[in-house]
Amino acid sequence: MRVGLTVVGLTMLATLAGCATDPNTVPRSQQLWTPQGDPVNCITTSQIRSTNVIDDRTIHFVMTGRDRMFRNELPFACSGLGFSRSFKHNSRTTQLCRVDTITVIQAGRRGATCGLGQFQPMVPVPAATPLAK
Repeated sequence: MRVGLTVVGLTMLATLAGCATDPNTVPRSQQLWTPQGDPVNCITTSQIRSTNVIDDRTIHFVMTGRDRMFRNELPFACSGLGFSRSFKHNSRTTQLCRVDTITVIQAGRRGATCGLGQFQPMVPVPAATPLAK
């Protein structure tokens, strides 16, 4: 019985390890990204699928469609952003631009309001392929 459980456990671990290296199964938040192209001043708000706050100065804007993301480095640290990881943008148009601001939301209340920086296009780093023997 114990040997059977060990074999099943090892098989499950091998299966999970195989999934972890498949780039199609790795969540976007865990993929490695690299800059591609020049920064842009604006992105279209209707194309923002989700956001990931990295710290008090960095937000990733994940766009609709596969493999599209913009990294925004705020010119100055935005107090509470990295802790709360929640904000609302203050754009009144269909574009979110570097001249716009965001307001941190902390426990349902408004926090600091901070300016955005330029949007750096990012692409996923291709997964390493195993070497053939």
